Amino acid sequence: MQGDGKRINMKRHILKASGALRHRLRGRHVAWSAAAGVVLAIGYNAAIPLLVSTTDVRATMERMLDGWSGGKSTISGKPEIRFWPEPEVTLPSVKIVSRGPEPRPLAQIDRITASFSLLSALRGESALDDITLVEPTITIERRADGTINWQKPHWLTAPEAATQDDGSPFGDITIENGRLSISDALSGDSGIDLSGIAGTVKWPSYTERLSAQFSLALGGQQVAWAFVCDRPLALFARRSTPIKTSFTSVPLTLSFEGIGNLSLTPFASGHLQFSASSLPTLVAWYRGSADMALPPAGVSIDAKVTTGGKTLKLDELQLTVGGAAATGVLDVTLPGGGSPHIGGTLAFDRIDLNGLPAYMPARPVRSDRLWKMAESYINGWRTDLRISAQDVLAGPLHLEDLATGVMIDGGRALLDIGDSTYAGGRLTGRAQLSTKSLDNGGRLQLTLKDADFAAVFADFGLKGPMPVGNGILNLDVASARPLWETTTGDLSGHLTYSLRNGSLSDFDVHAFTDLVRKGDFFSLSQASDASFDFQTADLEASFADRTARLDRARFVSPSGTISVTGIVPYRNGSLAFAGALEDASASDGQPLRFFVGGSWPNAVVTPLAALVGPN
Repeated sequence: MQGDGKRINMKRHILKASGALRHRLRGRHVAWSAAAGVVLAIGYNAAIPLLVSTTDVRATMERMLDGWSGGKSTISGKPEIRFWPEPEVTLPSVKIVSRGPEPRPLAQIDRITASFSLLSALRGESALDDITLVEPTITIERRADGTINWQKPHWLTAPEAATQDDGSPFGDITIENGRLSISDALSGDSGIDLSGIAGTVKWPSYTERLSAQFSLALGGQQVAWAFVCDRPLALFARRSTPIKTSFTSVPLTLSFEGIGNLSLTPFASGHLQFSASSLPTLVAWYRGSADMALPPAGVSIDAKVTTGGKTLKLDELQLTVGGAAATGVLDVTLPGGGSPHIGGTLAFDRIDLNGLPAYMPARPVRSDRLWKMAESYINGWRTDLRISAQDVLAGPLHLEDLATGVMIDGGRALLDIGDSTYAGGRLTGRAQLSTKSLDNGGRLQLTLKDADFAAVFADFGLKGPMPVGNGILNLDVASARPLWETTTGDLSGHLTYSLRNGSLSDFDVHAFTDLVRKGDFFSLSQASDASFDFQTADLEASFADRTARLDRARFVSPSGTISVTGIVPYRNGSLAFAGALEDASASDGQPLRFFVGGSWPNAVVTPLAALVGPN
């Protein structure tokens, strides 16, 4: 038992000694490992710069830029290389110019950063990846002779490039705070300057998919553009290929997906979508101001679009403007030697013009882009549109089954109402702008036949004795002033109104005759307890010099005939009529003459006897 105890104690001492030895060895191993790490890190940072030459990096980047742009690039700044947290090179002050005897600036880049592989560097390869262009300025110029400062790079010089099995890398490019400057000396335009551009182009190799996404601030709004093409070389070689692109912003969104090319006569066929949630917002964004009164309505287009040569066709068109929706087809032609032309058909379910502003905005200055576009369209475009609508609301008018045509040719703009239903009758007409210019007024002609004229007068709020019956109303008025400045006093023209077998409401001819015979003043309302039935009624009125003139009003009935003429000055709304009543039952056969003054419908009738006094 005593021997066993000694052996146990000896074993304990041996284990304790071996543990202490292992602890000392482990401490030395950690120390050696740490020292080796420090040595390797020092060696890494000392050796890598010897393996990665800044001169080679500069030359590699210049070759890449030359290959992308087709120009000549120069990196003036000193390249900087860092290895933590990952290998990256920075090349400052980069300039790209066009090739040739007279180099033109193409791009100026503040600095370029790119990552690279250490293994590639060890193998003697200086491939650069994840390239970022910081604050680049791209310049596109068209000179007076029509030439462009940019030239085609080598991979676009031959159409065959689209079919070559070229797996050469292009790489991913990121742009930070870029700027695009476009000028055109040939057209004399002031140019376009876009700043704050950010985005990425992903193109692994020339034969693979190209995708690009960019954003920038445009007119105070943030916009985004995206583009995808699976066969980019075919597209750049002017061949048709599938593409997808979109433009997104608060004022508008636009997208296209289909087939397209970039030939001298670009072609596209596919699905087009366009939408703007607010016309005022869209126009204010385009014009740079919000001083034009427009209805708070949106607009959207969904169609199959096809372009070919100089034509554009929208098939299966679905158009929405505010609460009005339409389907149809539109064709646009842009001939080289003739006037552009737009034609087609649009079928609306409902058009509500009452959402338009109650007043027309003042004419914009001629330098305004919308004004110039409108003048250019009226004077330069030919238009032939057929428009139909089940319901049209325009002020007090409620038209049904409208069929109209819009025609513009050589400054002549017409709106022809071929057919429509209003108040149970047939309404036709024409609205025409002056052929001189947009600010020279126009003309309106309307014909309403076999309508419920009582309903018509009620729609326009006309009260008092009004002639109604089966007949026809013709209105022909014009204004020499701009439409947005025209008031009732600026109108000139004439009106005819013919009825058969009708009645003059709120007019008791017998009471009226008795009151006139009494020879005293009286209110027209004193003879309003019945209606005057007539066989025929013919009225003619003219408008000029801020005055409406009733040239003739004649009502024929078995009981007698009433004739009235006079004027209504616009300045105060008063009226001055002279009339005669031929009573068929009168024994002397002399007409009763009277004068009507005051204002309608509270007019005051004065018999002629009251004016001339007693004999």
